[in-house]
Amino acid sequence: MTMPGEYKVRAFIFTVALLSSCSVFANVTLKPINVRPYEKTIYDAASQYHIENGSPVDKQAFSVNSDGKHLGDFIAGQGFNAQDDAVCFIAWSDGNGKIQRIVPTIGFDNWEAETCAGTKAVGVLADDDKGSTKLAVIYSAQSPNAIATESVILSLDKSTGVLSLDDSLTKKIGSQGAETLNTLKALYRK
Repeated sequence: MTMPGEYKVRAFIFTVALLSSCSVFANVTLKPINVRPYEKTIYDAASQYHIENGSPVDKQAFSVNSDGKHLGDFIAGQGFNAQDDAVCFIAWSDGNGKIQRIVPTIGFDNWEAETCAGTKAVGVLADDDKGSTKLAVIYSAQSPNAIATESVILSLDKSTGVLSLDDSLTKKIGSQGAETLNTLKALYRK
């Protein structure tokens, strides 16, 4: 038999559990955006990194939001280097139409021996309580001898809106051949 006081306790526990679960589900989301307003600024910003004809990748541009707050716009980009090889990059904007940051990826630095055959996926890898979100881009890359799937991991500081390459995490799981975001998430959790 349940006592009247027990109902209050159960209701209180249920309410606390419900509110706690809401904070767990409050996370970072990506919403597709129109890249047309960014085309010229991406072209101009990419040229500063010696990327010719820099342009957004179709259907790989997203508004990044957290708890209803717009953090910025994440835009996968493509172009060509001085040797006319296909390269990829990421453009980041705080949403005002101007590009704050270009992050060269396939065809540069750790990936300079590869050319970019395409952007396969963009997504949220992880969202932690410490104010940082991990975003990932999965690429199809080519070298003279092989075709590979490469992943690049970026860290987004939700308080400042600063996006940066997470070099150590990219080195750890980026060349594991993850074809999907779910596979990449499983590698991240290991």
